[in-house]
Amino acid sequence: MEKLKRYVFDHFESHFIFTILVSVILINFFVYSKIAFLNFYYLPIMLAGYYLGRRTAVLGAFFTILMVWVFVLADLDHYYALEEKSFHLYFHLTVWAGFLILAGWIIGGLKEKLRFTDKLREELAQEKQMLDITNKRLNEYSNQLESKVSERTQELERSQGNVESLKTRVEDTLFSVMDSKVARLMIEGKLRNEKRRISVLFSDLKDFTVYSDQNPPEQVINELNSYLGEMEDCITQFYGHIDKYIGDGIMVEFGAPVKYKNHAVLAVLAGLTMQERMKKTHTQWKMRVGIATGVSVLGLLGSKRKSYSCIGNTANLASRLEELCEPGEVFIDHNTYMIVQQYFHVSRIRSVYGKREADKIVEAEILSLENLLNQNPNDLQMLYALGQAFYKKRAASAAMEVFQKILKINPDHVEAREAYDEAEKKQDEFEKIAIRGKQERVSIYRVIGLKDPLMDRNKIPRYFYDKYAAVTSNMKLPLELIHASEAVDGTLGHGKTVALLSYALAEKLGLSHKEKEELLIAGYLHDLGKIIIPHEIRGTDRPLSKYEQALVYQHPLESVRMIQQLGYTSEILLKYVKSHHEHYDGSGYPDRLKGEQIPLGARILSIANDFDVLTSHRKNQAGLNYQNAIKELQRKTKAGKYDPQCLGALVQLMNLQTTPSRWLAFPMKTSSRH
Repeated sequence: MEKLKRYVFDHFESHFIFTILVSVILINFFVYSKIAFLNFYYLPIMLAGYYLGRRTAVLGAFFTILMVWVFVLADLDHYYALEEKSFHLYFHLTVWAGFLILAGWIIGGLKEKLRFTDKLREELAQEKQMLDITNKRLNEYSNQLESKVSERTQELERSQGNVESLKTRVEDTLFSVMDSKVARLMIEGKLRNEKRRISVLFSDLKDFTVYSDQNPPEQVINELNSYLGEMEDCITQFYGHIDKYIGDGIMVEFGAPVKYKNHAVLAVLAGLTMQERMKKTHTQWKMRVGIATGVSVLGLLGSKRKSYSCIGNTANLASRLEELCEPGEVFIDHNTYMIVQQYFHVSRIRSVYGKREADKIVEAEILSLENLLNQNPNDLQMLYALGQAFYKKRAASAAMEVFQKILKINPDHVEAREAYDEAEKKQDEFEKIAIRGKQERVSIYRVIGLKDPLMDRNKIPRYFYDKYAAVTSNMKLPLELIHASEAVDGTLGHGKTVALLSYALAEKLGLSHKEKEELLIAGYLHDLGKIIIPHEIRGTDRPLSKYEQALVYQHPLESVRMIQQLGYTSEILLKYVKSHHEHYDGSGYPDRLKGEQIPLGARILSIANDFDVLTSHRKNQAGLNYQNAIKELQRKTKAGKYDPQCLGALVQLMNLQTTPSRWLAFPMKTSSRH
């Protein structure tokens, strides 16, 4: 059947011509009413137009008309018999012929359009088929691509993991042989060679060589590593860079590679902390510490194996000071002394003081004369004897001060004049010590300990100190952490002053014992969160960027977080610390609380904090005395910064009777403490 259909379609044109020919012959020879069968010819012509196209249909119509006309003319009687006149026959045939050609033309045209449409449809079908094939291939490729991307991503992740692992191992290796800050700066390419003013610390153990010779190596190494671990903790807590271990000795730089401006204070704090730690953990040994401050050359030393270190006179002097240092002490040079004297009790080292029995006799003589002079301070004979005693002690500066006092009372005192001149000549010889490797003698000082900020009578009246100084005697606080934070911006003692002042104000305002204790702890710890503020902008006077301001505004929240990490969980304490920078008029931070929305303890902490700022030495500027500080706080209270009742309590606490009574008129409200 399919073959027959294919055959018919393949030979349709010849079949069509044959069919037309046979039809014309049969109709014209055998059909009686030939005119009636003229409409039959429309069928093959329309089929021809549909299947063969316009040209073939028109040719077929023309051929059919020609054949019919041949038969009409050949046998006119058969056609004419049906018509009354021949004119009608010819007209009929002409109209028929026109319509037959028109039918072939129209049907052929429609078919051609249909063919064009079919062709478009076929092309669209082919395009759709190709599109389907393409989509299928794209989907397959996409799936393959996703698989490949996934595989490649996994490979990259594995590679990145390997790189990170390698980087971690490299960093761990670097951190094990050098300071982590140095290693990180090396990796980031930010480490450079330079000259910078820094403080250098040297330490070592007295008679450790004898100990190492008398004990098994395992014991020696274990004990030494334990000791070095304790010292490393003390050093890093105060931002020191451990340059190297020299057997039982340690070389440390402060102020490098990170440039801390108060490096001398940090170095002395580290030295004192190291000595305190030694007394608690390694009582079998005594340690010596020497610290010097000055300009040094800093950089990576070595060809293949490099280490970050310093060279120059400062490092040499620190090493010599450590050699001269008495076991259990911290010795510093003059440059360090000039920086740290406001924070630490320091005594000057004489070349022979403390090494002879005669020194103890001289000390007793000086003490006796000073007691006598307390009763009669202008006794020239005793003053002269005191000056001579200081001269015997080789304390030339102290002797000169005594002789100068005599000359003020009696300018014609010849012996005092001569003794003053002699002491002045001997001042460098007596009070400076010859250091190996240095041509000139140097001044050396022993660090005794931290000064108590409450002993400053310009800051705190004597009766306040006598009443509240013992409050913190039994408290266990992370003092090393507090001191490290305060030393960075030069505010040593700030936490203690704020704590005791806040405690006293809380007592004045009638807070409970628990609230006073929480406020005492908050005063000590309130500024720990300053660690998130870059050290170079802490205490700066320049305008801060928006980012830097945001860090400053966040430090109370960081303080809260750090206090919680230390194990303090009291909600009262945390609220006090969080809100201690809120202002009474709502202009503070971090939450812009206003008035009694601010916990009373936080309002107390705020005014105590600023009182200490006003009365402290900052940037080589003397602080205000407490009377002038109160006046400044009064001015700011008028502007809306502080709670007036807290100011009134502070005025009463300082026993300032001349303060206007309006500052004392505010009732001591305690209803909204928390």
